[in-house]
Amino acid sequence: MELHDRHASEPVPSDELNLLRHFVNTRDVEGGEDEVGTPELLASWLRARKMLPTSQRIDADGHARAIALREGLRALAAANNGDTPDPHRVEDLNRVADGLPMLMRVAPGDWHLRPAKGGADGFLAGLLGTLARSMADGSWARVKACHRHDCRWLFFDQSRNRSGTWCSMAGCGSRMKSRAYRTRRREAPTV
Repeated sequence: MELHDRHASEPVPSDELNLLRHFVNTRDVEGGEDEVGTPELLASWLRARKMLPTSQRIDADGHARAIALREGLRALAAANNGDTPDPHRVEDLNRVADGLPMLMRVAPGDWHLRPAKGGADGFLAGLLGTLARSMADGSWARVKACHRHDCRWLFFDQSRNRSGTWCSMAGCGSRMKSRAYRTRRREAPTV
């Protein structure tokens, strides 16, 4: 008898989509920590992933572009979870996108976007290429920001019916369900 892996048919994010998710998750909304909170921290984060040469620095404008892109992506992922995206964050993302040139490459039956230059802006352009590709193939709809507003961690919804709401059922899901239960108990009429 052949055993089937029950997870074999569940969708998985691409490496590029995982990188996008990890970049957005450099900011811990709940804990107030930011792994890329300064130009130096962003440079270090990119160097650790071999995406920025040691000799290249990131200035304040480049850092601001990265943060605007990150928070715009978080807003778009929140929309995938039924929230209204912050229009200012989306507009900021579009402003950043306007200044990041990309090149399109095609092959029979396939296409991809790649950054026109390297460095930090090349990394950001690559994230936009990943966003475009994942929107086109439908996988972006599975990238969601946790529904708990003081979390907002990005996760890839692997549920069959795309109904995932929280980054973790054991963490945020449990907290939200407990909060809803306590609210119902307080509002229930006493007999």
